[in-house]
Amino acid sequence: MRYKVQLYVGGTLFYEEVIARDYEDARKTALARNPTATVVSVNVSS
Repeated sequence: MRYKVQLYVGGTLFYEEVIARDYEDARKTALARNPTATVVSVNVSS
């Protein structure tokens, strides 16, 4: 499933779209791509 993960780094909010099994997997994938980021939200993307 495709997820839209909202991340925060240095005062900037941005989205990372990832394909993952579940919310936790999407969160881990987004953090692997952006290790200094903070996850704000994870939502299913259509």
